[in-house]
Amino acid sequence: MPRLGLISARSMTLVALLGSALPGSMAARAQTSEPTIEQLQKEVRQRDAIIQSLVRRVEKLERQVGTGASATANPAAGPTRTVARSQAGARPPAPTVATVGPAEAAPAAAGPKTAPASAAGATQQAANTNPPATNPPAPGQFEVNPEAAERALERTLVATGNLLVPKGFAEVEPLLSYTRRENPSQILFNVNRNEFSWALDMRFGLPWESQFEIALPYNLAQQQVNNVLQQPVTDIAVAPPQQFSNSWGNSFGDVTVGLAKIFVHESGWIPDLLGRVTYEIPTGPENSNQVALPSRRSLLGFSLTGTKRQDPLVFVVTGGYSRSFSTGKIDLGDQANLLTGAFLATSPETSLRAVLQENFVQAIRVHNLTLRGSDTVQSILTFGASSILGRGALIDLQVGIGLTTFAPRYTVILSGTYRFATGL
Repeated sequence: MPRLGLISARSMTLVALLGSALPGSMAARAQTSEPTIEQLQKEVRQRDAIIQSLVRRVEKLERQVGTGASATANPAAGPTRTVARSQAGARPPAPTVATVGPAEAAPAAAGPKTAPASAAGATQQAANTNPPATNPPAPGQFEVNPEAAERALERTLVATGNLLVPKGFAEVEPLLSYTRRENPSQILFNVNRNEFSWALDMRFGLPWESQFEIALPYNLAQQQVNNVLQQPVTDIAVAPPQQFSNSWGNSFGDVTVGLAKIFVHESGWIPDLLGRVTYEIPTGPENSNQVALPSRRSLLGFSLTGTKRQDPLVFVVTGGYSRSFSTGKIDLGDQANLLTGAFLATSPETSLRAVLQENFVQAIRVHNLTLRGSDTVQSILTFGASSILGRGALIDLQVGIGLTTFAPRYTVILSGTYRFATGL
């Protein structure tokens, strides 16, 4: 603004002086009706001389005024910018820039326009170096990092087969499970079983949003047969059954391989859709030491899983069907599966879940003869919790409770998953 004032004063001075000079020349021209070319050229030269003289006088005046003002304006310029940088939250002070000469005229004119931008830059820099303090959470509340919660929830969904390992990564999951079965017989005897299983599951992320899976189990089973005919028939209702046998059997189980792929991504009301194909290869024996083992089965399975997110919840629905092929004398029958569950991210590193699984098993066939009453419905309600222990490590614990007669009485599974990069 000081420079604009000086320019305006300079312009007004030139106009005033020209106005005083031009009437004289016009009057002289009016006295001679027909001025010659020499007279006109002389008048033009006189006018140019007057203008040049006025310009020199104005420039001299500007230098005198600028020299006096710089002595008072420059000492305060440095502290003013320093304060503007130190007080990032304060409004920037008005610029006090004075013109010190013709060479500094352009920077001085740009000063009022660039000063607010510089203050904004200083404010942004101060905000980056000193982020504003956030209010502490109220009692009973906690702050959840969405990325950390998403990471824990994503790892749990992958470990339970509802999501895939990303491309270029793989997971190794050793697990230990215990299952208690109590199958009452309506005629001769009851069979109680304690089943232990150690398994190593591996998942490999592949291109095109797909995944390869393989599972290697080892089975150990204790079978207790209680003879209900030890006592007279009239005493069955009141006398406890007597143990008939107690045997142990163990062996490597069937190797299971599978391939999974994501077909549809969630959009609006449409959930994520994941398809999976598995095959249980009958590599293990049917029994060991006359104890039946959960192996020697040839099963081809198909399933489709839908997941829908409503943070911090994820809802899961899976429908599947397994085709059983005869291996020797026994055909265990086909089975259909329906699974519904909800997963909850309760903290940045932990998630909980509840899953209801329904298995509809067809009747068993022996030598092409169907055993009546062997078709069953098995309902299992499972509660699980998982937590991230460290970089790439996840631990998971789930407990299942049987809701129907032929379902396992209860099941406990403890597993740990480690994810690493494959470089593929």
